[in-house]
Amino acid sequence: MSDWTARVRSQLSRHPCDGVRWVGFSGGLDSTVLLHLLRQQGVDLRAIHINHGLSASADAWQAHCAAVAGTLAVPFEARRVQVNVDGRGLEQAARAARYGVFADLLQPGDQLLLAQHGDDQVETFFLRLLRGAGALGLAAMADSRPLGGAAILRPLLGVGRAQLEEYAREHRLQWIEDESNTDQSLDRNFLRATVLPLLSDRWPLRERVVRAVQNLREAAELLEDLGGLDLRRCGRRRERFGESICLESLRALPKRRQKNLLRSWLADCGADMPEAPRLQQALTQALQSAEDAQMEVVLGGLVVRRFRDRLFLTPVLRVNPLANEWHWDGRSPLVLGGGWQLAVASGWPPGDYQVRFRRGGERARPVYRRHSQSLKKLLQEVGLEPWLRDLVPLVYSGGELLAVGDLFLCAGALEGALEGSLKWRYGGVCG
Repeated sequence: MSDWTARVRSQLSRHPCDGVRWVGFSGGLDSTVLLHLLRQQGVDLRAIHINHGLSASADAWQAHCAAVAGTLAVPFEARRVQVNVDGRGLEQAARAARYGVFADLLQPGDQLLLAQHGDDQVETFFLRLLRGAGALGLAAMADSRPLGGAAILRPLLGVGRAQLEEYAREHRLQWIEDESNTDQSLDRNFLRATVLPLLSDRWPLRERVVRAVQNLREAAELLEDLGGLDLRRCGRRRERFGESICLESLRALPKRRQKNLLRSWLADCGADMPEAPRLQQALTQALQSAEDAQMEVVLGGLVVRRFRDRLFLTPVLRVNPLANEWHWDGRSPLVLGGGWQLAVASGWPPGDYQVRFRRGGERARPVYRRHSQSLKKLLQEVGLEPWLRDLVPLVYSGGELLAVGDLFLCAGALEGALEGSLKWRYGGVCG
């Protein structure tokens, strides 16, 4: 076993997995070597292939990946995505599409192993440098980081492409060569083919960049430590949907620490890091908008929102509240879509129920009230965040409203139904 393959094994042993280990498998050299190496080392894993549909060969690549995984006896899944450039570069848009799949795929305790190597790290460093990144961005790719309740590992960051090619030749591996890798209109390819070879002729580039990245990562970790302290100082807490902090405490921090807190919060929830102007725009809106303003700023795939005296960081809502109505037996959890479900604790009687979302004009009488009121007003009174009010499941029987999610039972609730017997919850990332 070579030194670098032993280091890969050692890294995995330092990161035990409580769930499923996935390998992001594109079929290229890097991920082919990683998949083969891990199977040679007896690691139990699955392969996930993202079909971006950007090449005429995309379906052939997927078939190749399925065949390789089959040869290695690795369970294989493929997901097709729509790449929406939407003002971003193609590489960033494709990355966002991939990570959207990963966020949906990974469960708490899972690991996703990605095959970026040391040469990729050098390219990422220079790309971020040329975009004006700070210490956190210039620290480039971490060898491990959280993604919701799961984790991303990059066990090949200490390995060069030449070493991977040597391994692939030794084991007679077959891999895909993406024709877009020669397209120098793409920034990464231009760096790889034109700029970095010139720099490497004069300086030991990879060694110097690795040293710089290590120094910057120490600085970034200090900033993350400070951000974590400030998040606790600002009363960070889990919410039904996402997390929140106290706005008054946030305002009391110096501006540079406000920005660092928001950056740390996003990173801790596994978000892509937005550019500095976008980060500052969200912070300004959060601190200066009116208390009743419906603030909603998308940052790195998550959403910054404000309600009353708290700032929220939530996933993107993915449910169409007008499209769904269900019959429910009151026993098994009811999947509502978008990561939501209605589950039963003890004290809820089985039966024939209808569940739907608000349509407008509903009235309800909680068991603790003598008279009915509009559901809109009741949801305001219990402090449910505005962005969730059209998603709260209403439980009916025979046309009579029995329960409003797990917020309260209504006067018509069946005998034996207890407060707390229903659980309306979100099970997605950063929830």
